[in-house]
Amino acid sequence: PALRLDQCRKGASVRVTGLIDQPLFGTQDERVSLRLKELGFLPGAMLKVIGFGLMGSDPMAVQVNGTKFALRRAEAAKICVEPASTQP
Repeated sequence: PALRLDQCRKGASVRVTGLIDQPLFGTQDERVSLRLKELGFLPGAMLKVIGFGLMGSDPMAVQVNGTKFALRRAEAAKICVEPASTQP
């Protein structure tokens, strides 16, 4: 089973394996995927989960390529990841 970014804990270091569809976005799903790719959420990119909003809710703070981003959990649910230590 694929691990999604929204399932990761604070402090986790992960590698992006791909983007998946998120029905919540409906007809805008492809636009959201394109925007995430433009921001650097591409296969092979290393991410670190920095933290979460109040009581573990939105937004989710992540760092990719040295830049910090705040993502809604619905956006993070589009990003499939694996633990960073699984590949050299």
